[in-house]
Order: sequence, then structure tokens, then C-alpha cells
Amino acid sequence: MTTTTHHLESALSPEARAFATSQHGAYIGGTAEHLSESAIDSIDPSTGGVITQIAESDRDTVDRAVQSSLDAFKGEWGNLTSGKREAALHRFADLIEKNTAELASYDALEGGKPVSHVEAVDVPLAVEQFRYYAGWPTKLSGDVIPVDTPNSHVYNRKVPLGVVGAITPWNFPLCQAAIKIAPALAAGNTVVLKPSELTSLSSLRLAELAIEAGLPAGTVNVVTGSGAGAGNSLVSHPDVAKISFTGSDRVGRILGADAGRNLKHISLELGGKNPHIIFADADIERAATAAATTAFFYSGQVCFSGSRLMVERSALDQVLEVISRYARALVVGPGLDRSSTMGPLASQQHRDKVESYLNRIAGKEGRVVVGGSRIEREGYFLEPTVVVGSADTDEVVTDEIFGPVLSVQVFDSVEELLPRVNDSRYGLTAGVWTNDVRRAHNVAQQIESGLVWVNTYADYHAAAPFGGFKGSGIGKDCGYEGLSKYLESQTIWMSLA
Repeated sequence: MTTTTHHLESALSPEARAFATSQHGAYIGGTAEHLSESAIDSIDPSTGGVITQIAESDRDTVDRAVQSSLDAFKGEWGNLTSGKREAALHRFADLIEKNTAELASYDALEGGKPVSHVEAVDVPLAVEQFRYYAGWPTKLSGDVIPVDTPNSHVYNRKVPLGVVGAITPWNFPLCQAAIKIAPALAAGNTVVLKPSELTSLSSLRLAELAIEAGLPAGTVNVVTGSGAGAGNSLVSHPDVAKISFTGSDRVGRILGADAGRNLKHISLELGGKNPHIIFADADIERAATAAATTAFFYSGQVCFSGSRLMVERSALDQVLEVISRYARALVVGPGLDRSSTMGPLASQQHRDKVESYLNRIAGKEGRVVVGGSRIEREGYFLEPTVVVGSADTDEVVTDEIFGPVLSVQVFDSVEELLPRVNDSRYGLTAGVWTNDVRRAHNVAQQIESGLVWVNTYADYHAAAPFGGFKGSGIGKDCGYEGLSKYLESQTIWMSLA
């Protein structure tokens, strides 16, 4: 493992540097507002230094944003034909793609993710979301319903909900914004986006691009700030018809309860402690490399990270050799340094939380075979860490640590494996590696997860539904399922007598 440094002046274009270091208020009705409210520092996790300040949007700001989006829903955007909505979403996608380097630099700067990863993964996925959902407005249709009542004509139609409140996490700011905005707009809704206070820049720039793409003012608004401030104001607003939230299961439960009290539509994409299973007959080099890649991608700060690796006992030594080699070869450094392959943790608070897990491993069954410590340098860095032999009840196995920490356990049979895999409050994703096709199907179908990858891991497409079982959330992103949660079904019953 090696480390690198970076300098903001040389890592950003002049235009991106000017935007990143400007103070930012909310973006409402096609206008970037001045920072006139209480402010929150935006921190570069690679150095711990302040990048700029963003607004802690108060209730009045959220009210204005919601009203602006409601006006657009009842006005120009809501009255657009489906073909014009489709064209607008394609233009939006084109502009995101055109501005790949700029948008990637903001997420790398604020979130610490290696910029090369953002350019290669996050931005293309965001573009894909808009291009996929751009095809849906002209395809939405209802049904004629046969009834046995004489002289009756019954049909249903799909209608948008209204204003959607979208709350996104800090780990995939641009991509998560696209995952929520694209289907919401395709369905005919408007959106008020509340990004994480840690990573707001790409969302604010995205709102500008919406206007450049010709979307009516108010179709996409952005309010910045904390969950306790702007987030609560958005969730409780009576004119917000739906909340779409991605984040922790703790906050998701709170929002779910609030939505229930207010009879508000809600979808929740929450956490996961995802089992990644390698049988001895698998292609071990390929499987173990995939296990290491997904464990340490974005410093493990990924909801679908395969952070609980379960290996058939006879393959353990070979798997550990591959993973250890991969971890030691990582280049740990700032997100904006193109030589970095793993960046910092997103904040000092989060780094300290993950580090506390590492400190508590001592005295338990697990042993650290790679890493396990803080990297002594500016910023919020931890070593990529591999822990072997922890008990099923140890927190390194049960908890979503959300850091570069891979737990490795062994199993001896499928009969032993499956109860252990499913004994979890989470059920987001899982991975299975085996060359036995029958076993692959049988095991995958018995895992209690919303998505199971077989002989691959972390493949993703806008057409394939993504979402969890159990404590990992309610509802699916992507595909028609991701679109349908932004629609209502209205039944029309006509008498022909």
C-alpha cells in the first residue's frame, strides 16, 4: 500500500475550482440563491480543510422550493406532452455526459472517491439512468378492465404523484440524484432534491444543467443542509407527495414512521451487510479479486459492498493470498489524485466510527491479517483491512461498518452456510461464486436478499431492479419497478346506459 498527495489548484479546471470554492445557497426556480442563511462548511476529507460553505436551508427556503416545484408540476412541466418530456430527459443526459470531468471532480473533492472511478462509474451510471427513463414517458399506458356490470366502460390510467422530495447520501451524490430524479421526471413529477451536507456540489450543478437542458424552472430544485434541518422540513411538508430516501436504516425507520403518520408515499433504500460466498470449485483468482475490489471500492463506503466474505474452508488460504495481495497494492490518496485507487473516509466523524470497530476487534475471535490502523497523514484515511475468523455474532460480521473492512469466515457445507447467511437484519445484496450451475441456482434462490449476483459482483444497469429485503429498505430503484413508485393508478368507470 502506498500513499499520494494532491493540490486543489492543479487538480481542478479554473471553472470547476471557481464553482467549488464559491459559497452556495439553495437552487430554486432556475436561480442559484446567495448564501444568506446559516452556513455549513464543506470539508475536503483528503485534507480536512474547508472547501466552501453551503446553506443550511431553513423551513422558509424549503417552502419556497416546494412551491416552485408545485407550480412547475401544475404548469409547464406538468402540461408537457410525453414526447417533449422524453426529449428533455435526453438533452439532460447529454449535458451530464458532456460535463463528465467537472461533475466527477466535485464528488472526488467533497467525497474523497478517486476521480478516475467517478468518471468511469458514477457519471456513466447517471447518464444511463436518464437515457433509460427517457424512453418511458411515451410508453406509459393503462388498461381497459373487464367488468360484468352491463353498459359499463372501466379503465385505469397512470398519473404522477406531484412533488417528490429526494434525499440522497454522501457516497454516490451524482449517481443517487440521477437514480431518483430520472424516473420521477419520466413519470411527470417534479423534484426537490436534498443532497447530503457533505457532498452538495454536484447536485447544485445538476440543477443548473436541468435548466440548460430546457426543463422548466422549478422542475428540479435543490435545498442544501442537514437532515435535521432541511431534510426534516422537506419530509414534513404537506405539499410533498412522496419521499425517496437513500441512507442508513436508522434514519430510514424514522422517515418511514413520519411518512406513515402523514400518509405520504415513501421508498427507502437502506443499508446492507452483504454476504459474498466463494465455493472451492469457483475460479478462485477471479472470485477473490472481485471480493477485494468490492470490499475496498470507495473505501468500503458502499451499501452493496460484499463486506462479509464466506469461503469454503479448502479454498481459504488461496482466497486470502489474493485478497491480501490486492489490499497491499492499493494506492491510498486524495480523491483528486489520478494515481489514487482508494481514498479517505468521507468525514472525520465517520473515520472515527469505523476506527472504533477496528479497535474493538482485539480480544475477540477475529484476527487482523492486513491493515487495521489509521494512516497518519492529513485527511481521514484508514488502511484497507482484512479480518479473519470472527464469530457470527461479532459486530464486524453483523454491522454495516461502511468502511474498508472485510470480514472473512469459512463454511463447510451449504446446509451450514444458508442459515448463517440469512441470520441478518439486512437483505440488500449477495454474491455467489461456483462452477456448479445447479448449486448456483439453489443457493441464490434461498438467500434472503433483493439482488444476488452469481459469478460476478456489483454489476448494475438502469433496467434491472435494485433494492433490498428486510431491514434494507422498501421499494426498488431502476427498471419499471423504479418508475412505478412515482405513479398513481386512477380508475375511470363510465356508464354507457
